[in-house]
Amino acid sequence: MECVFGLVGNGFAIVAADTSAVHSILLHKNNEDKIMALDSHKLIAASGEPGDRVQFTEYVQKNVSLYQFRNGIPLTTAAAANFTRGELATALRKNPYSVNILMAGYDKEAGASLYYIDYIATLHKVDKGAFGYGSYFSLSTMDRHYRNDMSVEEAIELVDKCILEIRSRLVIAPPNFVIKIVDKDGAREYAWRQSVKDVTTASV
Repeated sequence: MECVFGLVGNGFAIVAADTSAVHSILLHKNNEDKIMALDSHKLIAASGEPGDRVQFTEYVQKNVSLYQFRNGIPLTTAAAANFTRGELATALRKNPYSVNILMAGYDKEAGASLYYIDYIATLHKVDKGAFGYGSYFSLSTMDRHYRNDMSVEEAIELVDKCILEIRSRLVIAPPNFVIKIVDKDGAREYAWRQSVKDVTTASV
């Protein structure tokens, strides 16, 4: 029951993801951070099979870092998104990754941007996007309330509306979410929305 969604506002991009690590009917932990920082001004939020998600996002992160190390300049968000799409497309014909990605970034020339990349290597630049069962509710909520000139406070209020809708309407809703933001000051964690603390094993 994964939920990953994001949007672009006035000079920033926000991504939010559930923090549940689930296998079959078991919840292993509920503080799993599914949003990785690619570099100082890029975030990659992923959903999908846990192994594919972790391995592929780390692979992208290390290659983005390698490019900057070799060339002395970082990839733009668009270039990083196209690299990611190319790697997914290559893997699709060999050993495909079951992973869906929202990539958010901020560039001096282009400003904030958000890219939608799915498991069959479809790439789109979007103003708002979502993956997982939560997308049924977050996309409709964002369609109703989203504006491209939103302030950070308005965008966070919209993110909270999406989280509330997911928690209210999804049968097995993830309890906790992490929210991260990227703007001219860089990529950083903004807040956690927790309704359940980390799963702990009772002492025997």
